[in-house]
Amino acid sequence: MELHEYYVKAIFKQAGLPVLAGQVAYTPDEARKVALKIGTGPFWVKPQVLLGYSPDAKENPLLVKKLAETPQEVFEASDKILGSALNGFEPTVPATITRVYVEQALQKKSLCRFVFRVDFNQQTFTLTLVSEKAEKTFYLKDLNLAPKHKKEILTLMKIHNVGVAKMLWDVLRKAYQLFVDYGAMAVELNPIVQNDKTLVVVDGRLVFDPDSLFRFPEIVKCQETKLGHEREDLAKKNSFRYMKMGGNIACLVNGIGLGWATIDLIHQKKGSVACLLDAGTEPTANAITKAMKLALAEPGVDGILVNIFGGLTSCKTIAEGLLAASPEIA
Repeated sequence: MELHEYYVKAIFKQAGLPVLAGQVAYTPDEARKVALKIGTGPFWVKPQVLLGYSPDAKENPLLVKKLAETPQEVFEASDKILGSALNGFEPTVPATITRVYVEQALQKKSLCRFVFRVDFNQQTFTLTLVSEKAEKTFYLKDLNLAPKHKKEILTLMKIHNVGVAKMLWDVLRKAYQLFVDYGAMAVELNPIVQNDKTLVVVDGRLVFDPDSLFRFPEIVKCQETKLGHEREDLAKKNSFRYMKMGGNIACLVNGIGLGWATIDLIHQKKGSVACLLDAGTEPTANAITKAMKLALAEPGVDGILVNIFGGLTSCKTIAEGLLAASPEIA
């Protein structure tokens, strides 16, 4: 699970990490007021859209952040972005940009990326530093870096000022504490910029373990669906699983093992699977109805193959769901 940038920045700020001044805006006038509040430009105007990939500027120019010199330019950039429809998606909800993040722009002088990440193989966590010249990963039990590791990090970041070095250890300590407190899968500071004699976290990511979110209701409230992944989210809310494949035959099964076997059989017969819907072992008739509608809403689907193992699931429930869906999908 990931969050919009403005949520991430708010969590970073609360944790004491040095971030740039910024605020989310839903209208061009709100964006202009944010710029006036920040003060002297330039400013970044950043569309807030969750995607499962890095945007291509040629295909989706609206997703690329805009540099604005004045509050009026922030207004004009926001006016072009907000409410605009995104092309290249097949979502089940309107694909429009509804908010931007207006932020103070910083002239980058020296930068690098730090990533705290869980390493399940080593049963520990890693701290990875990516600079302009090299990438280095440290395997750690806690944040007590050895003197040689500290020296290596300072060399890679080209930090020679003692005060800036102390700032860096403070930033890493606070990021590590955030990593631990939320039981996060990853905390990324990307990049950290050295600007004169100070450090700033310009951007970053937080990746949470979905199974641990019950402990953090404030994070769950911030959760939104990635654009283009609305079908997966709708399936999850109805207690079944949806996986897009890209062919023309949808498969409704009960159990992921049976699903993979069904896919193999279809491919052996030179068929192509559009999507897999795993209804689980105890689906409701309503869930089956929604699964059928979801499958046929997928572009390019010519039909649905239903393969249910009756020893695990009530075939009566499956039939009731199919009958309920038939008037709307026939």
